[in-house]
Amino acid sequence: MQRAVWPIFITILVLTFGVNLWSGANDYELTPRHLAPPKVLLKACHRLENIAVDFDGNRDPYHAQWWRCGASNPNPKKGRFPINYVVIRPPQDKVGELPITFSNSGSSDEYFLEKPQIINVGPAGREALLISGRHYAADQDKSSCLLGPVDGEFECLSPEETAKLVEEASHVQKSFFRKLDEFLSGQNLPE
Repeated sequence: MQRAVWPIFITILVLTFGVNLWSGANDYELTPRHLAPPKVLLKACHRLENIAVDFDGNRDPYHAQWWRCGASNPNPKKGRFPINYVVIRPPQDKVGELPITFSNSGSSDEYFLEKPQIINVGPAGREALLISGRHYAADQDKSSCLLGPVDGEFECLSPEETAKLVEEASHVQKSFFRKLDEFLSGQNLPE
């Protein structure tokens, strides 16, 4: 009798905490949820990436993890799509601060979360985390959230600010690779 109670209890627990992570919208959007998925749920998932993000620029990073639950490939005929999570946990010295979670679970699982990217946002070494969602159908749009601190809370930065910061980061990265390519090809060797 007691053995039968535990699976039911765990299922109720997962559903209770998981409801806050699901998007109620029919379309997909990336919205931060201030709650982490239960560890029981993540035990059945694959951790794809660990990322340290220094939101404050003080070398005390937040820890982001990118998870995939279920099969790695979608099966639209059966309506089965992998569930992705990006969970951002605060440093240990940030007592009382809740983890932040992004997910494609719920009614909007026909898109997936891409690998999160760190974007430098300031001269003091501050970073933001770019989280992007893309539909499995190639003709659909992409949705992005550049997560960073706004007035003491973590929010997605405005689309205009996101586009500007991503463009600047892309320009810096292209410049670095161009210089590296010139060096390796011998164009910028010292004489």
